[in-house]
Amino acid sequence: MSDDKTGKARITITLRQDLLSPLDNFIDGEKIRNRSHAIEYILGQHLGLGIETAVIFAGTNSETDKLPALIKVKKRPVIAYVLDTLKVSGIRNVIVVIDNKGSELKEFLGDGSQWGVRVTTVHDRNSFGTANALSLTAPLIDSSFLLIYSDILADLNLNDFVEHHTGADSIGTVALTYKRSAGEYGVARLEGNKIAEYAEKPGKEGKHGLVNAGIYLFEPTIFDYLTEDSKSLENEVLPRVAKDGQLSGYPFQGKWFDISKEKGHTAAEKEWR
Repeated sequence: MSDDKTGKARITITLRQDLLSPLDNFIDGEKIRNRSHAIEYILGQHLGLGIETAVIFAGTNSETDKLPALIKVKKRPVIAYVLDTLKVSGIRNVIVVIDNKGSELKEFLGDGSQWGVRVTTVHDRNSFGTANALSLTAPLIDSSFLLIYSDILADLNLNDFVEHHTGADSIGTVALTYKRSAGEYGVARLEGNKIAEYAEKPGKEGKHGLVNAGIYLFEPTIFDYLTEDSKSLENEVLPRVAKDGQLSGYPFQGKWFDISKEKGHTAAEKEWR
């Protein structure tokens, strides 16, 4: 058994003959290309993502002075749904970045045992921006990790997301959703599976397109892009990663709600599962 540059190990297995036909039914030539890929996909579905750690940005919304993580949708805080998803996906190590107004959230989360995860809170005392917030988690991370904003609810297949990221051979992958009015979000232009250009909140120029859904997969090398002066992950860091050809995009069609906006909150109350 040997590891290759993709982080995968080559093994030899023997299967019963009667299993080959149902195994081949998974192969579609695109998402699942061959028997080896099909086996990897099935194991991933049952054994977890292969991602051990998730980071949740759970700071205060500067416009509303509220904690989006504790906004309730169908009588449950948004972050409860996020933690449910992480548990189901096999992620047990959760790092939650809070600010000076996060004491109520910290008390609500506890140690995470009620969700079957281990929660570690990191206190961002200065609130210099998302890039700075991410840098605070660096000592706790040594492998691929998920990053989620606490004001987002999304029907996103995390297994497919991880599979896409692994195949893209990038430092980071951004989940993307389509918006008719994209000016208030980060807009991505794709070339193949790579983000060729990324612009944060382009205003009137962003009439429609694929926008940043607030969910990422990163390799630890993302921390190399964070300098002492870095403030915004979206404004400063992602455009540089994209320019280096190391940022991929994952468009998905599931429901997506930005709870920080009244329109998104109202829609989630009606449509979230």
